[in-house]
Amino acid sequence: MSQRDMSGGNTHDTAEPSASTDEPDAEEYSRRGFMETAGAMGAAGATAGLAGCVGGDDTEGTGEGDFLWWTMRGYIQEEEQALRDTAAEFENWSDEEVNLTTEVITWDQVFESWASAIQGQNTPNVSEMANEHAVDYGSRGVVRPNTELFNEYDDWYDTPSYWGNYDGEVWGFPWFVEVRNFYANTDILEDAGHDSVPETWEEMVDTATDVESETDKTGFVSAGSQSTGTGQVLYGAAVQAGGEFYNYEDDQWTVELDSPTSLFAHLWMASMQEEWEIGPGGWAGMDGTDAEQLYREGEAAFMINSGDAANSMIDEGDAVADSTSLELIPEGPMGTNTAFMGGSCLSAFESDFTQHNVEDGLSMSFIEYMTNPDTMEGYYPDATPNFLPVREAQEELPPFTENPTDIPDEWIQNRLDQASDSARYGITGPQRNAPFLGDLEGTTDAYSVAISGILGANHDPKEALVDLANDVRSTISDSDAVDYELEQSDEQPSLDDPPDELQDWIDGSNGTPQIWNPYE
Repeated sequence: MSQRDMSGGNTHDTAEPSASTDEPDAEEYSRRGFMETAGAMGAAGATAGLAGCVGGDDTEGTGEGDFLWWTMRGYIQEEEQALRDTAAEFENWSDEEVNLTTEVITWDQVFESWASAIQGQNTPNVSEMANEHAVDYGSRGVVRPNTELFNEYDDWYDTPSYWGNYDGEVWGFPWFVEVRNFYANTDILEDAGHDSVPETWEEMVDTATDVESETDKTGFVSAGSQSTGTGQVLYGAAVQAGGEFYNYEDDQWTVELDSPTSLFAHLWMASMQEEWEIGPGGWAGMDGTDAEQLYREGEAAFMINSGDAANSMIDEGDAVADSTSLELIPEGPMGTNTAFMGGSCLSAFESDFTQHNVEDGLSMSFIEYMTNPDTMEGYYPDATPNFLPVREAQEELPPFTENPTDIPDEWIQNRLDQASDSARYGITGPQRNAPFLGDLEGTTDAYSVAISGILGANHDPKEALVDLANDVRSTISDSDAVDYELEQSDEQPSLDDPPDELQDWIDGSNGTPQIWNPYE
């Protein structure tokens, strides 16, 4: 077996927290809801609604040169303070007079705050968001494209290179990415007779099976409920099986959620419970926080989760951190280690909507400043291990070249390695963005509806996928972002003609664990 050597293990000291991230893909977002909220509010009411928000760092605007930016980085004190301090230096960096205010708006409040501010014409000059939101607002003339600034660099990672592409422009400047990783408890593996961490799907399933039979621990855990984290893990599996949730061809979008590869990915994930029995009891009701708790209590051998868990284990001095190996996602059937990608961008609002009227170039100058590697040194160490680069030049930042944190070097390096091999639903397959994608992430619970029904309510997998795909087709057709209708489909997916690489999993040949197939 080609598993990673565990000799030596991870050693580190526990210390203060380094970072956390609550990214936009983890929050419900509805384009339709945004429009309804904005339309229901008068300008005066909207302005009053934000009166208490401006000046979150105890400063007030003074007039000429006032500049406001919003960030959602308010969950970890050290990270927030580092960003505030770094942003404040823009006043000295800029050639123009600037009185900068940093305002922290949490993700659970920012969508309503955006709607209120747009209606009241008192938006920040720049805001953190995801490119799905930037494209949505850009298509309606609310935020500005940043194509010229984006094109100054040619070393973008693959997915960020087209994350903001729409209608011939780039909307939203990629700021950082955040990826899913594979957590392995090496103590549990040793109790089960293994001295290395699995590198492939096959090895992971085989080892988790041994954990179940040789110990009293759970073999594998991830989010399994109808929640955003569940859809993220599922999408990563679909990409590793050669699939995508969307395609874009001949100037039209197609939905691939009811494709054979999507069916395979759903059956593969369901097999953790239905075939191999390596998932935890009550898995269908567990979100990412529940999965993290099970792993951090030392009750699970493997977990797929975000970097939040890694940071929390170090911050809170969890005993499990000493036996944790944080690795790349195990290699899937297509030979890749691709993981789901979250993250944020920075977007500049059009001056017709901003509270402070500044020169058009100043907002772009701030975005350039905050994403310059020299500037990023001021806050990246405090954002470890969640903030990851969007382009190659940023790989030279600390903590990647030198580690001033208490996060193990191996964890940081593996997070960095994973960043360049990551994918985002709705973006990676079509290699472009669309104004309706943010709405879809919210209304579908980020594509977890079908798998949570399969795991928790014995839904027929094929029927569940067709229903989900048709719901998505209806949402796209009903949006004002396309001028065509996606036809409903009653054709159920089949495993009769899958990619050759999946065949061993389907029939259990060549020593490969066979997936659950209720249609045999």
